[in-house]
Amino acid sequence: MTRSVVLLGGPDSGKTNYVGRVWPALDTKQGRLQIAQQPDDITFVLEVTDHLNSGNFAPRSEHADARRDFEVIVAEEEGGAQTAIVIPDISGELWLNAVKDSEISSDWMDELRRADGALLFVRVGSDQDVRPLDWVSSKKMMAKLGNGEDPGLATQVMLCELLRFLEVSLIDRPNGGRPRVSIVVSAWDMVDVGKFAKGPKAYLEHEYPLLAGRLNDIERLDLRVFGLSVVGGDLKVDADCRDAVQEGGLDGRGWVAVQNSEGKWERDGDLTLPIAWIIGA
Repeated sequence: MTRSVVLLGGPDSGKTNYVGRVWPALDTKQGRLQIAQQPDDITFVLEVTDHLNSGNFAPRSEHADARRDFEVIVAEEEGGAQTAIVIPDISGELWLNAVKDSEISSDWMDELRRADGALLFVRVGSDQDVRPLDWVSSKKMMAKLGNGEDPGLATQVMLCELLRFLEVSLIDRPNGGRPRVSIVVSAWDMVDVGKFAKGPKAYLEHEYPLLAGRLNDIERLDLRVFGLSVVGGDLKVDADCRDAVQEGGLDGRGWVAVQNSEGKWERDGDLTLPIAWIIGA
């Protein structure tokens, strides 16, 4: 049976760069998941990985109409049971339009119904982030300035609606358990030491209280929050990180923030963790 993991998130949420980074992580065979069979066609993934290796994030592909699925056979260990996972990479712009129109295409809904779980991305410091307006003061101010332009759908409203899509579409796990969704806060290397120590869930509670409230209320899904840094720094502004990637490649770069048994948040170099948890490895 082919298992499927869906990546969701708005524009500039970090989905594409994660796919480009997780491929070499799977190929090194040092994480919870590893490549069991080489994929037939990973042109798209290799293009993204090449961008990262050159010291640059992949450019936004949010307006692309075509899906760039990533299909790969993985296993927990050499010679172990194999699982085919399909990660349909649907652009953030298309997900955003689906929420705005309150309509998701039948193809995507079928994809969600086939999925074993999902990764929902939100990125720290994205310039595509839309904050809700304080309409009591902001509307009056905009009226005085003659600027009535709609700022767009608030990011946390969009994320709540994507969660609703997942609630109504994902099926239970083969063992009867609830479907799993990894909430991935990307660019987690941008937060300071204090925010890192409090963890990505506390960050969501502060920055996206509506979304955090939904995460606390949802009973249909099994949720886990991760922080993510695909290369360990911001390639746009961190010259040291960029130079290190250009000189040494991606090996050893990047990490996932996870909560240990004592409740403390720490870095784990296994970038496959958000997927491995979903498929139960």
